[in-house]
Formats: sequence, structure tokens, C-alpha cells
Amino acid sequence: MPDIHTIYLIQHSHTDIGYTHDQPIVWEMHDRILLEAIDQTEKYADSRDDSALKWTVEATAVLERWLTRADPRDIDRLIALERAGRIEITGLFVNGSPLFDLDQLAESLLLVRRLRSDYGFDIRAAMNCDVNGITWGIVDLLLDAGFDGFSMAINPHFGGAMKPRPLAFHWRGASGRTLPTFNGWPYNKGWELGIGRDAAEFTGKWWPRAQTYLDSIGYDLPIIMIETFHPFGDNGTVFDYTPFIAEWNAQGRSPRIVMATPRQWWDALRPFHDQLAAHHGDWTDFWSFGTIS
Repeated sequence: MPDIHTIYLIQHSHTDIGYTHDQPIVWEMHDRILLEAIDQTEKYADSRDDSALKWTVEATAVLERWLTRADPRDIDRLIALERAGRIEITGLFVNGSPLFDLDQLAESLLLVRRLRSDYGFDIRAAMNCDVNGITWGIVDLLLDAGFDGFSMAINPHFGGAMKPRPLAFHWRGASGRTLPTFNGWPYNKGWELGIGRDAAEFTGKWWPRAQTYLDSIGYDLPIIMIETFHPFGDNGTVFDYTPFIAEWNAQGRSPRIVMATPRQWWDALRPFHDQLAAHHGDWTDFWSFGTIS
């Protein structure tokens, strides 16, 4: 198996509504998080280095609420950063479970059309984190809505991800069309590996273990997408990974780390599409807490 030569590191706040914090607190927290993401990414607006901070908005629900309350000048700042590729907005309303039927999924994607038309946001990727499954109909809905890729970052606590994991593949929908899909590691994996925290531990301990594991499952790509977050945890704010990544890359260490948005990952994966397997069927949920509520 090839060694990984590039990590595409995707940072976002994991939107966890009503679990770590009550709903009103979550909304208020994400109002502040979005403003902090704007402030922090603007600091690197003139940098073209791979280490320059980028941010991904995981769920459109928190963005919609922020847009109704934000200062128009801050909205203009967000639009400018999104167009510059510093902030990316992904397309799912929340991290949903398979309890969403096809109609509900379709209705939840209506907000994407509004965000595209009203603000000009280029929303082409979707991500679902923490939750263990999603309804098969998402494939054709995302394709119809002009999406290029979909990723899952399943929480292993009491749950289970499809194996092998991580895995890039074509998910074939009921229509027969396929959507590039990534069955990724948990959404905190970057921090867990020591990225942004301890370079010696990352290079001497955690990454060798990760590469050995990838070899053992037959991961055959030289690139990988890894999600990460603020060490605060779910509903956390922005963490500046730039100094760590800049020093790591300047020393010529491998794998090279690119602070990225999902679009960069899907663009990097495109040359490998021909070697990806196709899979079809439902993405079954192994675990759900609180869905009856």
C-alpha cells in the first residue's frame, strides 16, 4: 500500500444540539463561533500557504440562524471569505439520522437553494458527523441538488462504522447514479492524533500507528481527509492549527498537512475516481440515542 503523502485537515465545530448543551445555549454558542471563525480566518486572508487557517460550517441550521441576527458587515465578511475559499459551507441542515425520510431530507435541503441564491454561497459538499447512518435516498437528493461529495465521520461510542474505515468509494443510489463518498475517521481524529498539539508524538507515535493501520486495511490512496476540532469538544470554537502545520511542513516532514476545506479534498480525490469501488444500499444506523424525543 502507498504511504500517505498528504493529509487534508478539515476543521469544524461539531454541531451537537441538545446533547452537550440545551438548544438555546447551542444557538448562542454557534453565533459566537461563526464570528470567531470569520475573525480568525481573516488573519490569514493574504496567505497562500498550505497552513493558512480555514474553516468549515458543518450544518446550515446554525448558519441560517446567524444570518438572521448578524451585523450586515459581518455577513459581507463571511461572503468574501467563502468566495476566497477560506470558509466553506456544507449542505446538510443538521447531523441527521436515518429517521429522516425522503421528504424530510428533501425539505431540509431547501435551505441550500436559498443560501446559494440569496448569498451566492457555492455549496457542493455535504458532511454528516457523529450519527451512525443515513437514509439511502440522500445519494440521489444530493446529486439532484448539485453536490460533488458526501462524507461521514461516525462516533464509535456505542456505535459502529461501515468497514473498512476510512474508505473512499462511489455510493450508488437507487437511480443507478453514483456520488463520491468518504467513510472517514471520527470528527476529532486530527486532535486525537496530536496534530496541533505535539509534533514529536504525532511523528513518533500516532502517525506510524495510523499508517500501519491503513496498510492493514488495504487503504490504497496516497491522500487522506482527516477532520479535527477545538479541544473543547462538541460545539467548540476555532483552534488555530496554522503555526503547527507551518512548522511541520517547513521541516519537510511527511505526510504534508494541508489546512483544507471539503472542496479541496474532493478536488484532490477526483484523479483517483477510476480506482474507487462502487457500493449501493442503505447506510444502516448501528446506534441512536434520543431519537424518540
